[in-house]
Amino acid sequence: MGFTDGLRNPAVVIAFSGWNDAGNAASDLLQHLMNAYPGTDAGIIDDERYWDYQQTRPMLHRTADGAWVEWPALRLRAVHHPDRDIIVVLGPEPNLLWRQFSMELVGKIKKIEPEIVIFVGAMLSDTPHTRPLPVGVYTNDPAVEKKFAMDANDYTGPTGMIGVASQLMLHERVPAASLWVSVPHYVSAPPNPKAQNALLTELEGVLGLQLNRAELASEAEQWTIAVDQLSQQDPDIAEYIGQLEEARDSEEVEGATGDTIAAELEKFLRRQGEDSGP
Repeated sequence: MGFTDGLRNPAVVIAFSGWNDAGNAASDLLQHLMNAYPGTDAGIIDDERYWDYQQTRPMLHRTADGAWVEWPALRLRAVHHPDRDIIVVLGPEPNLLWRQFSMELVGKIKKIEPEIVIFVGAMLSDTPHTRPLPVGVYTNDPAVEKKFAMDANDYTGPTGMIGVASQLMLHERVPAASLWVSVPHYVSAPPNPKAQNALLTELEGVLGLQLNRAELASEAEQWTIAVDQLSQQDPDIAEYIGQLEEARDSEEVEGATGDTIAAELEKFLRRQGEDSGP
């Protein structure tokens, strides 16, 4: 009997630490989900050919029972939320053999037959920490775009494993999307609970359920206060943040046209209708 037997309307959530994960926001969020609910191990991808250990170092741990080495790997865990099962997939972005790695990953995901696969990422950007951090959810799949009221992904350019694996999901007819948060580039050191909280809010909408936030909201507020205090100690940084705030506020005003407001309202109503069921 495999772990896929008896899964309740499973969804898959994937994060890669490294290039796709500014402030560790994505990987920390998935770790938060694994800590918040009971779960069972659901597999591993640990072929040592995928990682360059000089770039992605093994971790040495010490406990009362002795020392042990944790090798880089992608680990799958079934998180048992009261309303549905979430397969959390977490690990470092591979350094080598990306095509083979992504095919192995997609092969494991196909066996789960998920309703949706969500790749979670975080990117550095010119966004001020004092405003809500921008979050977007995108898909290459027209069927997913229609069902979940998502934006079409029109990005072209350098990509990471999220972009590679998302494209392969499309070819293999696995419904997939990517969820991204913008992290202020001037405060990129982890942890970033505000970015985690923003991702969690959007993830709740996509998955159609309420997720345990534990202390995440209060930690996000404390993080903002701490960054405020640090930035006020340097007039140049405070002035720069003020410029970012002005730019962000003017963008929001300019973007609030009748068409964009109507589009956002339509997306909201479509999601509400899907959550209510037949």
